[in-house]
Amino acid sequence: MPIPDDAHDPSTIAYDRQLVPWLFEHWAEPFIDLAAPTPSARLLDLACGSGLITRHLAGRLDRDGRIDAVDIDPAMLAYASATIGDERIHWHVSDSSKLPLGDGSLDGALCHQGMQFFPTPSDVLAEIARTLRPGGRLTVAVWGRLDDNPWPAALADATRAVLGDEAAAGMTTVCALGEPSQLIAPLRAAGFEHVTAETRERTATHPDVQAAVAGQLDALPSGSITDRLDDDQRAQLAAVMIAHLAPHTDRDGRLAVPSTGVLASAIMPENA
Repeated sequence: MPIPDDAHDPSTIAYDRQLVPWLFEHWAEPFIDLAAPTPSARLLDLACGSGLITRHLAGRLDRDGRIDAVDIDPAMLAYASATIGDERIHWHVSDSSKLPLGDGSLDGALCHQGMQFFPTPSDVLAEIARTLRPGGRLTVAVWGRLDDNPWPAALADATRAVLGDEAAAGMTTVCALGEPSQLIAPLRAAGFEHVTAETRERTATHPDVQAAVAGQLDALPSGSITDRLDDDQRAQLAAVMIAHLAPHTDRDGRLAVPSTGVLASAIMPENA
């Protein structure tokens, strides 16, 4: 029986239904191709959110495969576990630097659009290294530089115009690891080998820029700038963001916004 929407956090529903399909979905398969999981692998989806990568991974595994999906946000986990019914998936509400998994228990670990938000990425990488078997692969994806990602740049600029620099700073975190070197160095420092990272480009499309912007604002979690916006400020922020996106919007309001992401891969040494 489907879980009613009123059983879930509204911002989580908005994130999964209004942002994921057009902004994130087209990155999932290239990311998993880089991870190259074997059909019977035991995998970690770290910072799994509403379950985008978990869902795609499940389609790659046979009945012996297993996914440990971890997120610190109980609302995201509740939504993901309710909408992805699969006994091969084990859901964990957990701090990413204290994983509830055994030493060397994983064949692969994936972290899609999460690493840039961890307060201490080095602690998270050390914990991933602990849980990976020798030869296990870690695959990471983050957004590229803010200058190369007009969508978060428009959100940051609009937030600055309406709420000031301090609020806008929080909107730029999404691109905080936007250079390949910003992943390569910490991965090597954590003891990984065969470390690679490259910037890739894609274009995200939406049929209605106004609906896309409204969806972004709906998806911002409690505790973010949404708590500081009255109706007039929300309308102003949306208008400024739409204006910033004008170079990527046609006369009918269709949006085609370029984006870049950094995809990295690293292997645990066989003698680890």
